[in-house]
Amino acid sequence: MASQAIILHERGLTERESRLGRILEFFGVPWKPVALSELESVDWSSARYAAFGSIQAVAAALDRTGDAVPCTAFFAYLSGDRSTSEIQLRGLTGRSDLTLQSAPEQKVRVSVTGGMGQITGPMSGLEFDLKLSDGDAVVASKTSGGTEPFAAIISAAGSPLFLCFERNGASVYVSASSEIVDIDQPVPKGFYDIKKHFCGAVPLMMFVRHAFAGAAWSPQELGACLIIDDPLLKPRYGFCDFPKLQTLMQGHRFNTNISFIPWNWRRTSPSAAEFFKRQAAFFSVSIHGCDHIAGEFGATSADILDARARLAQSRMKEHEARTGVHHDPVMVFPQGVFSSRCPEALKRNGFLAAVNTETLPVDGTNARTRVRDVWDVAIMSYGGFPVFTRRYAFHGVENFAFDLLLGKPCLIVSHHDFFKDGGDELLALVDRLHGLNCSLRWQSLGDVVRGACRRRSNGEGGEEIEMYGTELRLTNPMDRAVEVKVRKRDTSPEVVAQVFLEGQAIAWTTEGDYLVFSGLMPARGEVRFRVMYQGQSRSAELPQSIRYRISVAVRRILSEFRDDYLSRSRFLASTAATVKTVVGGRG
Repeated sequence: MASQAIILHERGLTERESRLGRILEFFGVPWKPVALSELESVDWSSARYAAFGSIQAVAAALDRTGDAVPCTAFFAYLSGDRSTSEIQLRGLTGRSDLTLQSAPEQKVRVSVTGGMGQITGPMSGLEFDLKLSDGDAVVASKTSGGTEPFAAIISAAGSPLFLCFERNGASVYVSASSEIVDIDQPVPKGFYDIKKHFCGAVPLMMFVRHAFAGAAWSPQELGACLIIDDPLLKPRYGFCDFPKLQTLMQGHRFNTNISFIPWNWRRTSPSAAEFFKRQAAFFSVSIHGCDHIAGEFGATSADILDARARLAQSRMKEHEARTGVHHDPVMVFPQGVFSSRCPEALKRNGFLAAVNTETLPVDGTNARTRVRDVWDVAIMSYGGFPVFTRRYAFHGVENFAFDLLLGKPCLIVSHHDFFKDGGDELLALVDRLHGLNCSLRWQSLGDVVRGACRRRSNGEGGEEIEMYGTELRLTNPMDRAVEVKVRKRDTSPEVVAQVFLEGQAIAWTTEGDYLVFSGLMPARGEVRFRVMYQGQSRSAELPQSIRYRISVAVRRILSEFRDDYLSRSRFLASTAATVKTVVGGRG
């Protein structure tokens, strides 16, 4: 495996090569630019190298080095001149009949080989429909039959998009695209869909993960959890039958988190509480808003956000004291709405993390979410507080698999109506996720967050760790103790109250926008870190008029009536929809 990258160029880095450099930095891969004219002066003995560049640059480098290839592997992409790229592809493969055909205008069936799992990772064996971009091409040949001099890693309608072969003892990987995604470009509203620039990202990610397996950041584990929004803690809510769901979880090996609305804190019966306490190995509970009114965490007032976060925490603590049902202080935003100032308020009110489907805050002028943020384990752009992303089933298993390739947790969002078919759609998704070429660790939502981090060796027997949630659980599989240096992104270190290791306060410092602290993991052991923040100067309690309280109660009761009765009756659901259309009401 390689430990350092070089980016080949002719007369300085182009925009495409600069994008490539930023991607390598994101994954923690050290790199340096090398002009083709400088290849002979590189000290190849100082590291194990993998090289990146246009197909012309890679071909030139291989010609210059001859049989004494100094790199373990090369990654090549097309230049803007497709005819020249085609000539170089023919020369590299020794196939004079190869051509680069423009991507079809319609969607095509994309297939990831199932025979090279060490490269394709969780995306191994996947098939899905995709609209290729203008910068993409497919590799075609004028003859058929015989043995190809290359292996197709990704194909579109049977024609290679990403391929590899051996040349002069080195592995050469070629992406039939001139696109390299800009990880600093803003993301649009909604969820992140890798299909928007598939060829400009996925082949490169696969290569980086494979070629730099020992040097790049890697996940500690791939946590997974199903999250159901809104239900009360009772045996049945809408289409969701919790005893039946527990049986399904036991048989299909997955875990469920109930995103519980704090307003309902008095409404869990003793018998229901006993059920969820007995089944704590399968069910966990998180916090879903406060009153669950539209946009309650989309406010931009620090005082209002602080009061709502504090009230949500207070209600959930009362619920836990009253019922004995444990909850994790993870906020799941109602309707996906949060403001850019909201994460800071959560951080200062003892929350562990937030989870959301939407990647952008509602105050668009302060939206700072870029591609690099949604590729990261969690979005950290708002107050240095993590917003973990989750996905609906309709996002496609290819998006779940790409998240896992990046090292992100696998979080599934659902509502009670996901179970209207008895759970068949859910089980189909869970079984497909189990079938991916990776090992998922299904657990409570809180434990997913605590175990979510990036790790890499520091080259001296220790490890560097990147932490996301306010708590971190680290495991050491080795037979010796390991020193770890932990860093956590935080733009407001002045509000850090203390950092703890196994409950004991430890020293910390800052490096740029990161908190930094250290500790020792015992052999075959586990350690826990926690960052505690100062609470905001107490704002006044939010005034809640009788009218407001009644409106919240009516909203909750009507929502439950809809979920428990209307949605389960075709006649009533149809009638309700008709009435809603006639009167122009809103849900």
